[in-house]
Amino acid sequence: MGRMPNLILVSHFINVLVLLPICALLLLNSEKIVAVFGADSSSRQILTCMYLTILALSSYCLGTMNKDFSIAFVLFGFQIIYKTLSLFLIKNKKLPVLWFNLVIAVLHSYTLVTTYLAN
Repeated sequence: MGRMPNLILVSHFINVLVLLPICALLLLNSEKIVAVFGADSSSRQILTCMYLTILALSSYCLGTMNKDFSIAFVLFGFQIIYKTLSLFLIKNKKLPVLWFNLVIAVLHSYTLVTTYLAN
C-alpha cells in the first residue's frame, strides 16, 4: 500500500496544476482561453463550474493529504468518462484540449487501476 496511494495525490496534483490557470483564464475571459474554448456562453460557464468543482475537490484532497480511494474513484472516474466521451462527441479532432484531456484520462485510469490492484 506504500507507494500506490501516492498516485492518488499525483492525480489530484495534476488536476490542480492544469485547472488553476485554466479556471483563472476562463473567469477572466482571457483572449487566449476564448481561442481554445470559444466565446463566453452558458455552455462555457457550465464547463467553468465543472472545472472549479474538480479543482476544489482536488485542492481539498491535496491540502488534507486525503488518499481516500472512494473520493478518487468518483472524481477521477467522472473525469475519465467525460474526457473519453469528448473524443467521440467533439467533431474537431484537431483541438489540443481534446488530446490533452485524454492524456489526463489515461493518468487517472492508471491511478485507479494500480491503486485498486494494490489493495
